[in-house]
Formats: sequence, C-alpha cells, structure tokens
Amino acid sequence: MTIDASPESSAFGFEGQSYYEHRRLRLYDAVVVHASNRLLWRCPKSRLLEHYNDWITSRHLEVGPGSGYYLDHCHFPAGTPELTLLDLNPDPLKFAAHRLRRYTPRCVQSDILEPLPDFVGSGFTSIAYNYVMHCLPEPPGGKHIVFKHLREALAPDGVLFGSTVLSQGVKHTALSRRFNILYQRQGSFHNQHDSVHGLHQALEEHFASHWIEVRGSVALFAARASHTTAPRRPGASLDQR
Repeated sequence: MTIDASPESSAFGFEGQSYYEHRRLRLYDAVVVHASNRLLWRCPKSRLLEHYNDWITSRHLEVGPGSGYYLDHCHFPAGTPELTLLDLNPDPLKFAAHRLRRYTPRCVQSDILEPLPDFVGSGFTSIAYNYVMHCLPEPPGGKHIVFKHLREALAPDGVLFGSTVLSQGVKHTALSRRFNILYQRQGSFHNQHDSVHGLHQALEEHFASHWIEVRGSVALFAARASHTTAPRRPGASLDQR
C-alpha cells in the first residue's frame, strides 16, 4: 500500500493521535462503534450507518477513517467507488485500507488543520468528517477552519456530512458526562468548547445550506456547497438552516 504524504503538518494535529494505533484499532468496532455509541453517546451505529447511506457518493473522501467500519458496511451507489482516505496518523490509513482493499482506496497522510495539499485533488461529491471534530485540538485560529479546507475539496454540488460528540447544547447523562471529561483529561477528546451553536455558525459560514440533528450527545450534520436544500428526514428532530 502506498501513502501519499504531505510534508507539512501542524504540531496541534498530533495531539491525541497516539490512541489510534494498530492494536487499539483492532478493538475500535467493539468499544466505540458498538458499545460507546449506544451506552454513552446514545447515537447507535445503525443511525450513523444510515447517515452514511443517505449521503455517500461514488467519489468520496473519508477524513479520519478510524477502523473503516462505516465504509465497510455502507452502500455505495452503483459502480466501483473512487475512495480516498485521509488522516494524519498512518495507522488508521493502513488498517482501514486493508479492510477496504476491495475498493483499492487511495491513502493520503495530511493534517486537516492545514490546507489540503494539491495532490489530494478536488471535486469530491461527498466528504465524510465523522467522529473527528471532537478529537481535534483547538489551534489559535479555531478548529472550524477544517470546514474551509474541506469545502475547497468539494464539487459544486457536493455534500459534507459527519457527526461529533459535543459538550454543550446536547443532553449528557451522568455517565456520558463523566466519560467525556475523562477523555478530555486523557487528551483523546478536545471538545470542551464544542457546541451545537458553534457547529451551526461554522457550517453557516462555509456552506450554502446545512442541517443538524441532535441524537443523545452527538450532533449529526450535512452541508451543501451549493444552494441545493438538504432534505429533511421524516420523523427526525432537526435544527435546520
């Protein structure tokens, strides 16, 4: 497997990366996808997988692929997808690329807190930014600069979608709040100031239209680069702008 690597990266981006090493990624599905989503954050994997199926396209950029679970289980549109995986840490890239080898994904090692290198390309019709924002440290300019970088990689009618664990504007249980603070102290979470309102503002600044759905302690979101209106999901509780 070949990894295209960017020579430049922010020192901030390396914080919290040690958690996503190969031996822990082998437990990621059991611990995060199955247990934490349901018991802590109260946004089950079935809802997140549905989120992927709603938005994913055949020219897709996955930011922070983790174990590759959702790409392994979602339904791509007809045809062989053109799949690019992007992460600062090479371990998730290697792990997910092996799991998804039937798609022969391209792997890019780069820091999303910095502008994406030219060789990443542009014109992606979908970009997933799933369970990454709460792991990102807060650089001097703010972590929402990532939305600007990803917007530049989207096709005019493309969609950015994802989810994140928030600290403010969502409902935490005593258990989820305790673990959220624990992960912050460990350095694997950096979401002390992440809120629904802040997410709204960031998406509104960089995209033409967006919606946010709060499920437990998680905000799911989708945003369009153009003025195409994101459809409202029947029966879902949405804050839409």
